Amino acid sequence: MKFELVTMLPRDIDGQFEACRKPSGIDSCPLINSKAYEINRRITFVFRLLGMGYAALEKFCGLMDLQRSFTEKFYNDISTHIFVAAESIAEKSMQNAVKLEKEATEKGGLTVSGDGAWHRRGFSSLFGLSTLIGYYTGKVLDILAKSSYCKQCETWEKVSATPEYALWKEDHMDRCQSNHEGSAGKMEVSAIQEMLMFQRSEEKYGVQYHNYIGDGDSKTFKAILDCHPYENATVMKKECIGHIQKRMGTRLRNLKKKTKGLGGKGKLTDKLINELTIYYGLAIRRNTNSWEKIKDATWATFYHKISTNEHPQHHLCDSSWCSWLQAKEKNELNNYKHPNPLPQNVQDAIQPIYVDLTAEDLLKRCEGGFTQNCNESLNALNWSIAPKTKFCGKHTIDFAANTATSMFNDGYDSILLMMQCMNLVIGTNCFNLCKSLDEKRLKKAEIKNYASTKEAQQKLLAAKKANEDSFHEVEGELYGAGIAD
Repeated sequence: MKFELVTMLPRDIDGQFEACRKPSGIDSCPLINSKAYEINRRITFVFRLLGMGYAALEKFCGLMDLQRSFTEKFYNDISTHIFVAAESIAEKSMQNAVKLEKEATEKGGLTVSGDGAWHRRGFSSLFGLSTLIGYYTGKVLDILAKSSYCKQCETWEKVSATPEYALWKEDHMDRCQSNHEGSAGKMEVSAIQEMLMFQRSEEKYGVQYHNYIGDGDSKTFKAILDCHPYENATVMKKECIGHIQKRMGTRLRNLKKKTKGLGGKGKLTDKLINELTIYYGLAIRRNTNSWEKIKDATWATFYHKISTNEHPQHHLCDSSWCSWLQAKEKNELNNYKHPNPLPQNVQDAIQPIYVDLTAEDLLKRCEGGFTQNCNESLNALNWSIAPKTKFCGKHTIDFAANTATSMFNDGYDSILLMMQCMNLVIGTNCFNLCKSLDEKRLKKAEIKNYASTKEAQQKLLAAKKANEDSFHEVEGELYGAGIAD
């Protein structure tokens, strides 16, 4: 942007002033390499961080009564510089993260948690993102975006019979945005197996990954074993206890839908299913050092729910939560009365689920108390930069992944580094904002790690579910496929 100046020339021969508009200007902001105005690069970068593109920037300038100073093509050129800066900062951040993870690991290969996410919900997404995070540091070690779509390929396929297409195809192969063939569900498997950590970990970082924390939602681990990533080591599977806990609720709800007579008051209600699911999760989290203890703690809840005054079954219970044991310690069993036990048909129906979910092979993989919470947090940060509500290309997905990785590992300091790479001026307000956001982020994370906070969150979630279940019991089913027929 420039301000036009009007210069007054000296008097002419006749002694009259002669006004002449002479092209001149004063730069309203710094120039980068004497070519691009800093404000253009800065506003593009900020809008990309906020998950908005050229259309939003055009609206913003118009509604703010600002002159639109560049075209969409120029915007794309600026975006290219931004993407390169984000990628370089993310690569350095991940290299540092691997180094820290190696130092934290006493011996052997590293332990990582892997997870995949899609840009669109369901299994029709054109883009997916897979990540691996170190267990000890909680930092991102590597990322990979998968794409089954390329805009240029779609455009040129319409003229595939022309000679120009063959020339374009040969030149386009190295720049094609599509790097995945197959279903969207296969993106996570392909990313981790073929291109992500387990085939490039030694070449890229000089490390091996001996323990893989997965969620069991895909065949990723089987694919890892099938590709034999390491000649002298075998990758071991560890379970995310959060996803294992969900299996109890899923199995019980599916059983209730398929089997008549299990639902209703005093039977397998939604409230009871939520309770049994929470108890199963607590049994794992409180006994992560021994699979046998997890098994006993899980069965304790089952026997507790079927106990009667005539046949109490509290031999596996713990006095910290079992009211019968507490009454026994106080010599008050004569006044103790058991709640109504689960009906026999409910007991017989849910017992096989308890047998499956307390299998030795499964519970041994739960030892250590591994989770994928870090992966879920990273996914949320990534999709805030590339929102699922808006269509975008692979370059935008890559930018979001790289930026989210750097911010996840190093906070808003990484944003300042990106700005330095792009030769943007870091002013006092910008610097103070980044420092303030980092302080708030660390304080919030510290509070979340308190045991009291976690317990309060669990109670709040349980209360919300119980409240919703009470509405459902009174109102009945009001929403569902074909419910109006």
